Amino acid sequence: MESILRIIMVQDLVKRQHYVPRTYLKNFSSKQSGDEYFVKALSIETPQSDKIFEINIKNVCLERNLYTLPGETPEQKMLLEKFYSDEIEQHYNKIYTLLTDPTKTSVTAEERELIISTVVTIFYRTTKWLNQHNDLMKRVYAQMFVLCQQAGKDYFLFEGTKISIKDKSLDDLLKEHKVENRPGQVITQLEVALKLIQIRTKSDNIFISKLSDEESEFITSDNPVVLQNIKGGHIAPFDPSNIMKLPLDKKHMLFLMPDADESARNLIVRHNVSGLFCKTEKLISNTEQFQKADRFILGDDSSLNSYLQTKDLAERPLTEEELKKMTSFDDYVNKGKEVGLF
Repeated sequence: MESILRIIMVQDLVKRQHYVPRTYLKNFSSKQSGDEYFVKALSIETPQSDKIFEINIKNVCLERNLYTLPGETPEQKMLLEKFYSDEIEQHYNKIYTLLTDPTKTSVTAEERELIISTVVTIFYRTTKWLNQHNDLMKRVYAQMFVLCQQAGKDYFLFEGTKISIKDKSLDDLLKEHKVENRPGQVITQLEVALKLIQIRTKSDNIFISKLSDEESEFITSDNPVVLQNIKGGHIAPFDPSNIMKLPLDKKHMLFLMPDADESARNLIVRHNVSGLFCKTEKLISNTEQFQKADRFILGDDSSLNSYLQTKDLAERPLTEEELKKMTSFDDYVNKGKEVGLF
């Protein structure tokens, strides 16, 4: 009996851990086979149609031992992974159905908090934050490593901590830093997310936009939550006045709108867009997904190829002669229509 329990406990050690939930990714799938979902992916490093490939959602947006914590038991090591699974991911199908049902015009306080919690945690748990921090630390450690070698020292001080380089290569040092700091980084991510959830549940309104035109589709990415701020300028991630946007599937976009009127906080405001507004919203969102992605944009063949077509057109600089003719907003709209953006 004891050996059986031990096997069950060991099996609870999940090594391949998703930072974008599969329950989210499956709504962008291009193919389903039984319980298996497949999505088309495209690296942002090679944004070309012939580079699109198909992948099982089990094999994308994941990292080994991303949320594994130090501990003596599987339960201790899987505490963070279990939190995301039990508190967020297992409820996603419910809130997705609610948000995409056109007859639903209101939510309970509990449903509203779960929706906000889902968006905020997806935003903070992606690896883009970790990768940006680790890239910075690589540069810092590389400079300090060289300075130590030049000075004949076998250690350096960083933020009051003694870092030894004795008998280590730079690669050894960087790997050691990544392993030692990862648990603290992912816990900090969750702590920041929980604080922001508390603030946003006091003010956010829920808005759903739907693309009505058949040919217009949203794509997503491995960093799917996008921030906008009506104030303009630099966007601070923790700023509760940011608008938070999350594509729910190929047709639906969720907006968390700050500073909502208290009487409207439990409402779902819905808007169907068509024509020029539909094409514009698709173009803006898909461009944001590409710009904010860490490694991949995701969708199906039609949505990814449609984005690539508009990407080439949108990034073509206007000539000086064309710019001289742009004297009003309508001129820009007409130019967009002329080159095929709208």
